[in-house]
Amino acid sequence: MSHAKPVIDSTDGRRQRSEDSKRRIVAAMLDLVREGRIAPTAEEVAQRAEVGLRTVFRRFKDMESLYAEMAVAITRQLAPIIDEAVRFDDWWRNFSHLVERRLRVYEVIMPYRLAAQVLKFQSEVLLSHHLEIVRAEREKLEAVLPDQIISDPVFIEALEAILSFDMWNQLRNDQQLSAREAENVINRILSSLLPESTSSSNQR
Repeated sequence: MSHAKPVIDSTDGRRQRSEDSKRRIVAAMLDLVREGRIAPTAEEVAQRAEVGLRTVFRRFKDMESLYAEMAVAITRQLAPIIDEAVRFDDWWRNFSHLVERRLRVYEVIMPYRLAAQVLKFQSEVLLSHHLEIVRAEREKLEAVLPDQIISDPVFIEALEAILSFDMWNQLRNDQQLSAREAENVINRILSSLLPESTSSSNQR
């Protein structure tokens, strides 16, 4: 009985060290991508995490499993924004809130989304995660729109294009607008299609 506690403590200690190194590796991957490294190598991740290369591959069998863990970490970071409840009785106010929320998310995930766009056809994990994000965005958009808009396929596709990450990336990076300027451009386009969204955004 007296020897049981050190064994348990030793096991717990190894588990804790394993989890700590795993978190450091994921954080290192996220930091590198945020800094503009589209596809950090395992060596670069190990160096940033201050662990050995073998430790990276003990915690993650390949880069795909590291991508998967990175996606989980990003989803967890965004959960407080994504899970914000729509709170108005008028659909256009809920739509305006959804637009503001989606653009906030785009700004946070921009470096990761750009990296994923480059790598998604080389990675089943990233492609699957990308398609899931697109599907979820579409569901949330349709959830706040009235039937007469949802039933117009051309109109709904136009809204999706305006609110796409590609549009945000075009405005922020290609046209080099600030986040506020890019948001103003998108709201100007939306106001021409949905005048209600303009008055709604002014009341937020």
